[in-house]
Amino acid sequence: MLKVKINGIDNSRAYLNKTGEKLGRNFQNEIIKRSRELSIKMQKDLNDSVDKGAVPFTNRAVLFLYRKKGTGVSTTIMIKDIQAHYLYEVLVQPKAIDKFIPTSKARLTSQGNIAGLKRNLSNGRFKVVKGKNGKERLIDTKQKKKEKRVIAVRENKKRKLIYDFYRNAEKGAVLIMSDIRGSFIVKKG
Repeated sequence: MLKVKINGIDNSRAYLNKTGEKLGRNFQNEIIKRSRELSIKMQKDLNDSVDKGAVPFTNRAVLFLYRKKGTGVSTTIMIKDIQAHYLYEVLVQPKAIDKFIPTSKARLTSQGNIAGLKRNLSNGRFKVVKGKNGKERLIDTKQKKKEKRVIAVRENKKRKLIYDFYRNAEKGAVLIMSDIRGSFIVKKG
């Protein structure tokens, strides 16, 4: 009978466990770092896609969250609730809306809305007039010249998609994970 004694197995096991945990933490931190960079890039791209520049409300729309688990990490890039409610039609799915479209005579705010619309409708300065053809026009009653009175026309207008959030998020997630081995799940919703 031959007995072989191997020394240092406990030390080797401790070293492997410690190194494995460290590599796992480094891996999780790398995923978090890359996902955070993607969320910052998506916010910047969203801001750049807005015509006259994004308002502060839109500048703070993208939210990044992460949760570390024992076996992995979960990162989330999303649009904040209040912003999502307002921006859904320009980020996810455009729909037709019935609204007053300003003419070149209308004075607009920096966001592109008619200045003082609600106040001037309530105090009687702006009136909605229906034409013979059924079209509604918003007129400024204080203007004397007829050609300057019409400041908006009611139309069905479909807002264009300014930034496809899900397509860009999925494309970015695939890109940041392309050189990392492992199993990943990219969910939409």
